[in-house]
Amino acid sequence: MERKQHLNGPSWIKTRTGALVRTLRENPILVCFIVLALATRLTFWFYTGRVWEDALITVTAARNVWEGFGLTHHASEPRVQSFTSPLSVLIPLVGEGFQQGILLLRLSSLVASVATICLAYRIGVLLRFHWAAQVLVLSYLACDQLQIFFGMGGMETQVVTAVAVAVLCFYLDRSWWWLGIACGLATISRPEFVMFLLPPVGVALLFYHRRAILKVALPTLALALPWYGFATLYYGSPVPNTIVAKSWSYQIGMFSASWAEMRAFTLRSWRDYAPFKEFWVAYQTPLPDPVLKAIVVLILLLFLGGLVVAAFRQPGLLIAGLAVIGFVAYRNTTIMNSYYMWYLPPFVALLFIVAGYGLSELAVKAARPTAVLGILLALAYSVHLPFSMPLDKKVQETIETNVRAQTGYTLAGLMQNPDDTVVLEPLGFIGLAAFNKTVYDFPGLGSKVAVRAAKNLARPPRVAGLMDALQPNYAVLRPNEFGDLIRRYPATAARYELAARIRTPPGLTLRNAGYSYRLIDNDFRILRRTVDFEQVIHP
Repeated sequence: MERKQHLNGPSWIKTRTGALVRTLRENPILVCFIVLALATRLTFWFYTGRVWEDALITVTAARNVWEGFGLTHHASEPRVQSFTSPLSVLIPLVGEGFQQGILLLRLSSLVASVATICLAYRIGVLLRFHWAAQVLVLSYLACDQLQIFFGMGGMETQVVTAVAVAVLCFYLDRSWWWLGIACGLATISRPEFVMFLLPPVGVALLFYHRRAILKVALPTLALALPWYGFATLYYGSPVPNTIVAKSWSYQIGMFSASWAEMRAFTLRSWRDYAPFKEFWVAYQTPLPDPVLKAIVVLILLLFLGGLVVAAFRQPGLLIAGLAVIGFVAYRNTTIMNSYYMWYLPPFVALLFIVAGYGLSELAVKAARPTAVLGILLALAYSVHLPFSMPLDKKVQETIETNVRAQTGYTLAGLMQNPDDTVVLEPLGFIGLAAFNKTVYDFPGLGSKVAVRAAKNLARPPRVAGLMDALQPNYAVLRPNEFGDLIRRYPATAARYELAARIRTPPGLTLRNAGYSYRLIDNDFRILRRTVDFEQVIHP
C-alpha cells in the first residue's frame, strides 16, 4: 500500500516533470518555436488588442445561455444556430459565465499554439525531417499572419488547426485511441474537416490498419454524437443556420459558377496563400507581386514533390495531401470569397507539413541549397510581424472600437421599444453592443426570418433588398448599401430618416512602411423609419 501511495504521490510528479524537462533540453528547436509562438501571440494580443468581427457572433450566443435565453443570437428568435463550428461556441460558453468569452478563446488559442508546434515537431521526428524542413514548418505555424491573427482575435482557428495536425500526427504515430479523440474533435471543429480530412483517414485505416478501426471509431462517435444529437433536438437540424444562410444568399455550392469564373478565381487565388496578401484587406505589400508569386510556387512545388515521394515511402502523409487537395478544389469550384480566410490555416498547416517533407527529401540531394531555401521561405512567412501589427492596432482603435462598436451602442440607445427591429450586415460588434435587440442580419446568420425573406429576393440578394422586404424600424448601412437602397428602392428609402452617422475622421489611411489595408466598415448610417410611415402601418 505504501509503495502504491508513493508511486501516485510527489515522486510520480517529479518523474514526469523530469521527463518533460529532459525532452525540452534534448530538443532545442522545439523549445525555440514554442517560445516564438507564444511570444508572437502574446505581443499581438497585448499590443493590438484586435478582436475579429465574426468571433463576437458566437460570443453573443454563448452569453445568451447565461442570460437565460438559450444558445441563440437574440432572444426574439430562439434556437437559431448562429455559428458554424460547435467548438467556436463551446469554448466561450464557459468563459461567458464570467463574461470573459473572448479571454477564454485567446487563452485556449495560446495552449493550442503550443500543442500545434509540439504535434508538428513530432511529425517531423516521425518522418525524419531535415532541420531546415522543421524550421520551415514550425516558422509558418509560429509566425504566419493568419495563424496568429485569428486565434488571438477570438476565433477558434488555432484550436482547430491543432486538431487537424493532431489527426495526422496520431495516425502516423499509430496512437489509435488518441486518433479517435482527435477525429471526434474534428467532427465538431469545422464541417470541412468532416468533408475532406476524415474520409482519407477512414480510407487509410480500411486499407492499412483495419484492426484499429474500432479503437478510432469509439472515441470519435463519443465526441461527435452528443453534439449532433443535441443540435438536432434543440435546433431541429444538425445543419447550422449559417450554412443555410450563406448557401442560399451567396449561392455557395460546388460547380455553381461557370468554368471561366472558376478558372479566373483559381488563377487569382495565389494571393490567399502568399505572405502579406493572405490577409484579405491587404492591397499594397513591401514585397512585389512577382516575389510573392515565386514564394507560393516554391511552396506548391515542395508540396507536390512531398506528395509524390510520400505515395511510395510514407502513404500516411497522403491523408494531409488529399485533405488539402479536396479543400482547395472545393474552395475553387465554389468561388469562396477570400474574406473567409479563417478557413485556410488548418489546411495550409497540413500543406506546409507535406511541403516540409518534400524539402527534407530534397535535402538528401543538396543539403546546403535546401537549407538556404528553407530559411528564406520561413522568413517570408514571418517578416510581416513589424508591418502588420501596427496596422491591426490602428484598425482596432479607430474602426472596431470607435465605429463598429460605437454604432452598436448608439443603435441600442435608439431601439427602446421591445418590438423594434433592425436590418444590417455586420453582426459581430454591432450585434453584441446592441445586445438582444432583434437583428435581421444579411444573409441571416443569426436570423431565420432574414433567411426566409432572402429566399424571395431578386438575384443577387442584397442588404437593401432585405430592408425593402422586411421594412424594419431601423437599418444600419454602409455608404455603398445606402446608395444601393436609393437606386433600387427609392420608395422604401423615402420612408426613412437619418438617425445617426458614425464614421472615422476624414483622411484616415491604414499604411505602414509599404504595407496597406483597405478601409472597411469605417462609415455607418443608422436609418430610422419615419413617424408618418409608422402611423400608416400602425394607425
